[in-house]
Amino acid sequence: MTNSSRLVGTIVLGLGTVCLGTCTPTSNTLVSAPSGSSETDIAVDLNRMADQFLNVQELDPFVYDLTEDEAYRWQAEFVAALQPNLGRIAGYKTGGHDTGPSNPHFPPHGIRGVLLEGMVHPSGASVTLNDIVWGFLEADFAVRVGDESINTAETDLELLASLDAVIPFIEIPDPAFRDNQRSPTGSIVTNMASRYAFVGEPIPIKPTVAWINTLNTMTFAVHDEHGTDVGSGTLDGHYRPLTVVRWLRDHLRTFGRQLEPGHLLSLGTLRINRQLKPGSPQGGPAYKANQYRLSYYGLSEDAGTVVVNIER
Repeated sequence: MTNSSRLVGTIVLGLGTVCLGTCTPTSNTLVSAPSGSSETDIAVDLNRMADQFLNVQELDPFVYDLTEDEAYRWQAEFVAALQPNLGRIAGYKTGGHDTGPSNPHFPPHGIRGVLLEGMVHPSGASVTLNDIVWGFLEADFAVRVGDESINTAETDLELLASLDAVIPFIEIPDPAFRDNQRSPTGSIVTNMASRYAFVGEPIPIKPTVAWINTLNTMTFAVHDEHGTDVGSGTLDGHYRPLTVVRWLRDHLRTFGRQLEPGHLLSLGTLRINRQLKPGSPQGGPAYKANQYRLSYYGLSEDAGTVVVNIER
């Protein structure tokens, strides 16, 4: 494996992984914030958590009782603390909009996070178990903003015309709070546990009514390096991509933000998730294969594919 195709050393500051599959969380009951906590207390804790994130360590639980608007304000501060190492905003991600079971760690109406350029890697890049705390492989679906008209688009067709490509997309989120003490507020503030994203070759979008149906009924599958089927499904009845794009755009506008050409928009899990380490508090056995390959079908003549290699 060439250095250019590996993640090792590109993001992590280098203290190694805490609890490499050997720690067993003892509680998921949140402790309480000290009475009389101030914004200075929150800022100190968030800076410490940003350092923990960058050094691939479990995060201290975020125990402050905030409104959702306040949580997103502090998310911006958390992301700003990561930016000297991870660079500019490359896009946004969202979750909680599919028809599967609701995530108890997300607000019931959905959640938004930020993708930074240092998190995003090309298809075929490798990850090692030392690059994560408790991360998991997640098949996702993403699109790319092509035009600033996305910020004012009204109809679904106008929204579609403001996008220029579907992007095959795999994430490795890393929800890694000490003792698995997670909460919706903590998930917002710590940016949806965003750590790595992997992108395949863009699939050009056709701005037609027919293509809206094509998006809504796309099928997908994940395979390992031997071609073994890991999981498959369809967006039909799962979520409608443009509905999620609209929610994400509107949510950003509420906070005075606009989308820009080139921004990646990750629209949510396809629910083919696999843990990378044994004993993960997320549950499920560790993924044994050395490759996780996601393919989209029905959007072009050939499958759109993105690959993550697991270097053991």
